[in-house]
Amino acid sequence: MSEGGLRTFLPVFAALVLASGIAWAEDAPDFTAYPGAAAYRGPDAAPVLATKEAREFRTMIRAAAREKPNFDGHYIVSTWGCGTDCEMGAIIDAITGKVMSLPVVAGTPRDVADDDLHFAYRLDSRMIVMNGMIREEPPMGSHYFEFDGTALKPVKTIVRPERRFDAPPDDKTR
Repeated sequence: MSEGGLRTFLPVFAALVLASGIAWAEDAPDFTAYPGAAAYRGPDAAPVLATKEAREFRTMIRAAAREKPNFDGHYIVSTWGCGTDCEMGAIIDAITGKVMSLPVVAGTPRDVADDDLHFAYRLDSRMIVMNGMIREEPPMGSHYFEFDGTALKPVKTIVRPERRFDAPPDDKTR
């Protein structure tokens, strides 16, 4: 490509990349569309370690169960690393102590805030977002779920390219 063609191509390419990022944000479900239960202020129940997986991660779960609810009014989401660029966790009911495991989420999608890797959730919403590949299986992206108190129901997946951490610092794919 000639130098003049490159000068014309780069701004157009940059605008397309920016517009695609804006489109992702516009298509994303909003936490406020999935209002959560009223915030629970009582004492936390001891976690019920009823599954093999809950017992395997009992130390992390027991520590989290002493925290204040941070999801859907009376649930505590706790996550922990499980390898390089990988996270897993549990949802703990602060009222009953019931524990539900969250799947492993691996990889980092581009255009996801560092604070939202690999899980995003709010006290006032029953929506939880998993950013990456669930159970290390494609697609890479942001996976939106609605929690009904017993299970996570898929709402939407927005496929996103993977963030490249091995790229030079000036690379716009970070």
